[in-house]
Amino acid sequence: MSAVNSEQLHRSTLGIYSSLMEEFNPGLQKLVSLGHSYVRAFQALAVKSEAYFTALSQMGEQAFHTMSSRSIGDVLIQIAESQKKLTLELEGVFRWFTEDILHEMDNNVRLDQDYISGSREQYEMSVFSQAAVMERQPRRGANKEAAEHLRFLRESHSEALKEEERRYRFLAEKHCGLIRSISGLMNKNGGALQQKADSWREEVNATRGRDAIRPPGPESTPQVRQENWKNRDEQPLGNVPSRAPSPQGSMYRSTSESAGGAGRSTRARVAHQPVGSNPTLLHFARGEMITVLVQQPKNGWLYGRAAGNNSRQGWFPASYVEEVDDLRLQADIGSSAPRARNNSSVSSRTDVPGRNTPPPPPPPLLSQSSKKSSQIQTGASDKTTESNPEKKVRDRTINDCMYLKL
Repeated sequence: MSAVNSEQLHRSTLGIYSSLMEEFNPGLQKLVSLGHSYVRAFQALAVKSEAYFTALSQMGEQAFHTMSSRSIGDVLIQIAESQKKLTLELEGVFRWFTEDILHEMDNNVRLDQDYISGSREQYEMSVFSQAAVMERQPRRGANKEAAEHLRFLRESHSEALKEEERRYRFLAEKHCGLIRSISGLMNKNGGALQQKADSWREEVNATRGRDAIRPPGPESTPQVRQENWKNRDEQPLGNVPSRAPSPQGSMYRSTSESAGGAGRSTRARVAHQPVGSNPTLLHFARGEMITVLVQQPKNGWLYGRAAGNNSRQGWFPASYVEEVDDLRLQADIGSSAPRARNNSSVSSRTDVPGRNTPPPPPPPLLSQSSKKSSQIQTGASDKTTESNPEKKVRDRTINDCMYLKL
């Protein structure tokens, strides 16, 4: 029985040494080679990641400076910066992986080849010498020598098992450290990234509920917006809408459309007396009725015709006129009807040939000088009205009579 046990122990010990030399060390060397390839692949990935998220950040900068997507651009910039930061921290993990795992495994492979080879040779020499001693001993000492030989085999087998276990433990401990580093990185950034991702998604989804933003037109230029903003304080509180459709108002609108080309009637809020001899500009005084022929402003200008004289057509600032409601319009019609009848024949003769002629190109955007002149004219007109209280009483009396008549 002891002979069978000693033979099994001997073969098992030799098998352990052979496994370490022929399987473990070559496998460890292969891991080192693959690990270096893994690091090089990550470095290439980091380079591509840097290029990609840099381009994403540039796209975010473009969106940030637009009128419609400022918040979305901010989200894109934050995403790119967070990913770059995560890549830098992963580079630190891979540096530790290279220095603490790959280098040590490579050193152990080179040193262990000599150590395992020497340990096996020493074991085989010890077994051979003990077997030779047992053959020379007489029978009366054979049992004692056999017991010592069996004990040596068991100790050698136990040492071989420990050497095998130590090497696999080293491999497991190193990779446990790698997983711990990756886990620490995930715990450090995972929760914060999750919260940021939820916040970014909410910001992006919030843009779906906003009204569609119109593309900027001619009236949306900075100069015209500044002109409209400055004129807000000069505008009245608003026109009182008609309480019911007026037959007389409808008749007037149909007549004006048939005679003047479907224009809307406005009243001059301020006088427009441009300096120079530009024939494309329309001159008018404050309170004069203007028929707008081009409905949409162009560069802040409207094209229209002065009431009562169809030959006077031209461009004028859109902020210089205001809409006229039906009641006020009828009052103006009653006061200007005789004059309009006297000029009807002349107006029809002068306006018919050029009725289908397109208007000339609009002037450029309003300049600061024109804005200042309009403000000066507005102030002068207001002072004139205040200095003539009889005219204010007469106008208010006429309007009151028109309301009572209706």
